[in-house]
Amino acid sequence: MMKMRIPVLVTGGAGMLGLAFAEHGSLNGALEVRAMPRAALDVRDPDQVMALADWVEGGWIVHCAATVDVQACARDPEAARQTLVEGARNVSRLAKAANARLFYPQSFLVYEGGPDPIAEQTEPAPLSLYGALKWEAEQVIREAQPDALVVRMAGFFGGDGADKNFVGRIIPAMHRAMMGGAAVFEVGDRVWQPTWTRDLAENSLYLMQAQRTGVYQMASHGHAAFHEVASQIVEGLGWGERFRIQPVPAAAVAVAEAGPERRPDRAVLACERLRLENADMQRDWRSTLNAYLAAPFFDQYRLEA
Repeated sequence: MMKMRIPVLVTGGAGMLGLAFAEHGSLNGALEVRAMPRAALDVRDPDQVMALADWVEGGWIVHCAATVDVQACARDPEAARQTLVEGARNVSRLAKAANARLFYPQSFLVYEGGPDPIAEQTEPAPLSLYGALKWEAEQVIREAQPDALVVRMAGFFGGDGADKNFVGRIIPAMHRAMMGGAAVFEVGDRVWQPTWTRDLAENSLYLMQAQRTGVYQMASHGHAAFHEVASQIVEGLGWGERFRIQPVPAAAVAVAEAGPERRPDRAVLACERLRLENADMQRDWRSTLNAYLAAPFFDQYRLEA
């Protein structure tokens, strides 16, 4: 008798993380993954959300749908609240109605940064409005779903053209500058843990299948300043002989950030629970970034030999 596959609904299925869950979840024969982009599922609409109750009955909901642009959240707080907080509330109701487990990927921006590593017991104190809304959404989910699995993730890269984070923005910006004749490019020294969405999805799916609950933190091994990541990209794409990175202090970059757009200058997560449970599947950030840059998508940025 054929064993039924577990349904996994991925909201925000066209985003960086949603794409990784869709790809790697679909490779697992025990899971039936349905990744839904915003055009197919608007989490702000309770009727659209609840219409999926029968399909996801007894399965998992991976709630990736979010407004991830810190500046956009600051410009339109109410729109951000509707997506981040009310969307989380709607998805929590779906989980309850469908007797489904809920997985919530959380941002490291719920923390204010400071001395590292940031322990898993640290109370969130977000600097940005985006971080505040994400923290509120997590509380909504954990109150409604006590058995929810929450993973607070480091800043990540992945998804090729869907990458809206640092790596996805800096590559075309540096390439344009280089093609325009620039030999030097300034990048700040804010410190983070560059983490591949592929590793995050695989590690999170492992936790889901192991029926883990509660809060984890998850990040690549090692940490780096933005300018170190940019320098690694320069080398990985073969630009080293004609282009270099000039570090600039984070304080200089942060002048343009104030109030609801503020982000920590340094945020390094401790991932102790993963290690204690022998569930840490993360890798060094350099090796994963190099593997990511080897994909055919980045051929458009390589220099001809």
